[in-house]
Amino acid sequence: MATRVKTDQRVLNVLIYAGAGVTPECLRQCTDSLKRLVGSKYAVSHITATTLKSEPWQSTCALLVFPGGADLPFCRDLNGPGNRAIADYVRNGGAYLGFCAGGYYGCGQCWFQLDDPSQDVKGPRELAFFPGTCGGPAFKGFQYHCEMGAKAAKLSVNEKAFNGAQAPPNVFKSYYNGGGVFLNAEAMESDGVEILAEYADHIDFPSGTTQAAVVFCKVGQGKAILTGPHPEFSGASLKPQPDIPGYDKLIEEVTANESARLEFLAACLSKMGLSHSPKASWDDIPRPNTMLNIYCQGGHLISLLNRLTGRSHAVITDGSIWLEDKYGSDMFHLEWTTDGSWSTNYEPRKSDKATYRLNVGSKVAGQGVDESRTDFDHDIYYASLEEFRTLESSRGVSTWKQALGTHGAWCPTLSWGNYLMYGDTVTSTNTLLSSNPQLLSRLESGFTLTATRQVAGRGRGNNVWVSPAGCLIMSTVINHSASVIASRPLGFFNYLAAIAIVEAIKGYDHAHDVYQKLDVKIKWPNDIYVRDPSKPDEPAYVKVGGILANCSYSAPNYQVVLGIGINTNNAQPTTSLDALLKWTASMLGGDKSCPPTFQIERLVARILTCLEILYDHFLRKGFSDEVEALYYKHWLHTNQIVTLEDEDGVKARVLGITKDQGLLVAEEVMEDGIELNSWKGTGTMFQLQSDENGFDYWKGLIKRKV
Repeated sequence: MATRVKTDQRVLNVLIYAGAGVTPECLRQCTDSLKRLVGSKYAVSHITATTLKSEPWQSTCALLVFPGGADLPFCRDLNGPGNRAIADYVRNGGAYLGFCAGGYYGCGQCWFQLDDPSQDVKGPRELAFFPGTCGGPAFKGFQYHCEMGAKAAKLSVNEKAFNGAQAPPNVFKSYYNGGGVFLNAEAMESDGVEILAEYADHIDFPSGTTQAAVVFCKVGQGKAILTGPHPEFSGASLKPQPDIPGYDKLIEEVTANESARLEFLAACLSKMGLSHSPKASWDDIPRPNTMLNIYCQGGHLISLLNRLTGRSHAVITDGSIWLEDKYGSDMFHLEWTTDGSWSTNYEPRKSDKATYRLNVGSKVAGQGVDESRTDFDHDIYYASLEEFRTLESSRGVSTWKQALGTHGAWCPTLSWGNYLMYGDTVTSTNTLLSSNPQLLSRLESGFTLTATRQVAGRGRGNNVWVSPAGCLIMSTVINHSASVIASRPLGFFNYLAAIAIVEAIKGYDHAHDVYQKLDVKIKWPNDIYVRDPSKPDEPAYVKVGGILANCSYSAPNYQVVLGIGINTNNAQPTTSLDALLKWTASMLGGDKSCPPTFQIERLVARILTCLEILYDHFLRKGFSDEVEALYYKHWLHTNQIVTLEDEDGVKARVLGITKDQGLLVAEEVMEDGIELNSWKGTGTMFQLQSDENGFDYWKGLIKRKV
């Protein structure tokens, strides 16, 4: 009998179409507003026409958004397979939000500029979420690639349509440029159409008895909201147009309605079933820090400076150096002073690249929390690092080291984590290191960058990782010698990291055995899942962490930047280690009171010690039987039944992974015809890899010829 562990693949993606037809400004404004409203709960990212047509994006998508621009390129690239994928997604319970051109595109008919032969567009549209016609522009004066016809359009909101949701304002002004009106929308209530807002001023396109500016459409099990105006546009982000009379007033009016337009947009998102951030946080827009600290453990500062600067320092004196190369994405000003303060001699350089100031050795363990930010306590980090190093090197038998075949007091000399770079808010820890080869080439194995927040966290493919405060975010450098690459392939780094994470969580504090009992699993190849505490009566697992490895070559090493993200203290967007800890303690009952919640500083230190021991073992013995057993101990997939896409839907049972390249091993199966949902093997074996789609490794499995 095949077994299958239930995993809860939450719909966490808000996907914004970024194909031909979408203007850069519409894409930027749409992305910024959605990140403000739902960025702490959903991964807001872009999707292309190719991905829409070929990848399994639907199962994890909470909302598909089409921004403004021109919809004829949408038709050209998506008619047929693309639109069928979109329509099926919405009818099966998905949600579609179309702004301006995206609104025209979601209608049965598009009529645009019919009185101007040079710009007129008229014809059917395949999606037809609104079964009628969207005609426009609602107001005269529109010109392509120009702000000449833009205005602050007054909208009257239908309060009854938002019953049960946070009521938006009755009237507000929204940026408008070329959008349409939904003709005879008032007559389509029986078709599931509801008017959410009307143009309050007289429009120039005949529309029936109403002037529907925003409509809600029930589509099968799903929902769509289509707009003529641009409630996603922020007045503060509009660029002055000195050659257009009255444009300054437009900016002033739209800016004055900033709160109102966000409230309206949030109400629309709620109506489609999405959760948004509290209103108080909408203006709390995290911006990346450009001043980062590099901490070091006592006694290591000179060796750190020697490596970073390429010079020989005997003593510490005030100094600085610029790091920049033509291949790097950023510029770095490394600076150091005898008292750890920021240099007073810094002079910025003009450049199109982002510039970061790195204060090397600005704090040494024992000097307290960083004075500028209190979100990361490096004292806790370094104390924990020493505690775990001592634990691993001194105790007679370590349970998890015993599983590696390591007995007695043996332990490699541990050094990973001696150097730690920290920024409160960064773009992406992985990107900051991997996209700057000159800096990366000067970093030793174990150098780690951590942050409290990321604004452009990365996942596999084009995915993003939601990184609010409370999420552990770290990237560690591993210099892997090219001389061992054949026998110690890079493909196993994800597996080593996954084992290290699980063992670090379970070995977080040996004074409390509740941590050891936490139900944490590995989902192949790079995800961490935990028992879902919100479903105590329905055993299921939900994603709580992920791993991303980037690799480059700098002789004589392959330089791997190993990124790790774990929902630690943050309950959103799925669950957290803290929630799992509380639930596990309650389930154990008796005298098992809930132990202390996870400290990110301590967990980072524990992951680094576990990872370094595993990597050392990997260098000496490869992906040994002991490491393989540890991996299988924690993974979700033994005997899972999968479908082979390139074998006409043949079913196969997962048996494990290959020890040479880490591919899945599976045996073809067929129903035995006796017991329901029972499968028997045929003896035909496959080695499987993903088709590298950006959404689900378990869809699109393809056979590797062996």
